[in-house]
Amino acid sequence: MRAIAIRKFGDTPELMDLPKPTPGEGEVLVHLGAAGVNPFDWKLADGLLDGKMPHVFPFIYGVDGAGAVEEVGPGVKRLAVKDGVFGQFFHAPVGTGTYAEYVVAPESNAIALRPRGMYNDQAAALPMPGMTALDALDRLGLEKRQSLLILGAGGGVGSFTVQLASNRGITTLAASRGPNRDFLHKLGASRFYDSSARSFLDDVRVGYPNGVDAMLDLVHRGPEFEHYLPLVRAGGAVASTVGAATEELLTPKGLRAININLQPSTELLDRLSKEFSSGKLRIPLEEKVPLAGAPEAIAKSRAGTGRGKTVLTI
Repeated sequence: MRAIAIRKFGDTPELMDLPKPTPGEGEVLVHLGAAGVNPFDWKLADGLLDGKMPHVFPFIYGVDGAGAVEEVGPGVKRLAVKDGVFGQFFHAPVGTGTYAEYVVAPESNAIALRPRGMYNDQAAALPMPGMTALDALDRLGLEKRQSLLILGAGGGVGSFTVQLASNRGITTLAASRGPNRDFLHKLGASRFYDSSARSFLDDVRVGYPNGVDAMLDLVHRGPEFEHYLPLVRAGGAVASTVGAATEELLTPKGLRAININLQPSTELLDRLSKEFSSGKLRIPLEEKVPLAGAPEAIAKSRAGTGRGKTVLTI
């Protein structure tokens, strides 16, 4: 089968011809139609979990995907051959990913039935960023008309968070680079702030002199993360997807600290499917790239210059 893989950590990803996998006990073989491109993919290939989980080489990139079940192993009960599915296929050993024509994963993974009307390329764009956005909102626990400032709103997680928050009646303040203004307004942002402008902090303070109710930072660590904390009111919440929201830092400032460490589940996927089926969730699919073009898509993801979601068509 065709797959995008590396032979050792740090290698340049390349298109390889690798053996088609076979499902074992409790596993399903999925013939993929598309794979989602996420920063987590290249972080794994850089050795993010080296020494923490077993790896295999050649190492196939990717965790998100969508397609049809082609074969099931012994003991599989929930999924059946020909089921259209989507989800997160990440499991041990690391390196048996979705940038390929086929993937094998345990049925117990966060793999759900694809809802009617959702195509493979849309479905592949949804799992990791959509579940992360939903989990973040659940943990923030904001009520209608409360304000949420999203830093890095133009990316995958941000573009889903804008929509899901708006659907809950939350006042959604999207901060991103200027060119993303119209894109984020169309997704439901109540207000847009150009985070690259020197006046960014003052612009937010004009509308929220006492601070916003919560902030979700999808980008910053260290001093950069601390720089934006004064924008949140006393007693408010700050969430980070990169581990920056520590209690040691935020508690003395009167802020609630939330680090988002996603636990993927079919329950989260099913909730996202309901949002999509109701017409309230748009899949912000900005670019579709053929499998052979994956190295360029990975490079773009590393540079952080993308908007919305990119998927590989297989």
